Amino acid sequence: MTPVTRTRRASRLVFLSLALVASLVLGACGSAAATPTPTFGPVVLDGTSWVLISYMTPDGTNYTVPMSVSPTAKFSGGQFSGFAGCNTFNGPYTQDGETIAIGPLSGTKAACEPPLSVVEAAYVQALGAVNTAMAAGSTLRLVEQGGFSALEFVRAN
Repeated sequence: MTPVTRTRRASRLVFLSLALVASLVLGACGSAAATPTPTFGPVVLDGTSWVLISYMTPDGTNYTVPMSVSPTAKFSGGQFSGFAGCNTFNGPYTQDGETIAIGPLSGTKAACEPPLSVVEAAYVQALGAVNTAMAAGSTLRLVEQGGFSALEFVRAN
């Protein structure tokens, strides 16, 4: 075999090897399915606990809850309880499929400073307005009759 034949043969092997690697890489990329958007649907709330991560005010402004606040919600045997950032609260809740009614709520009355007081006021106000509970994976949305997400939680248990 001449040096030119060996060089051509080596070039072909390199080319074929690179083509094989490229097809494997592209095939792997093409076969990876896009992450589907979670579909929210009915959720059984009894026996669950949640941590509030965001809320939307009636004017449509969305807020992320500061990590230092950590409001909670617990559903157990028809009783709703939680921590709103400064005060604790409790009251009845009823659920039928996606339909939910919370309250009336009673709670402690400690004074607190922002951001605790701001988050707490929005949270308690939204709890009185929500009428739909939906979940996807570890995310819970309690939605107001107007149709926007009033409260969004992540599962605590």
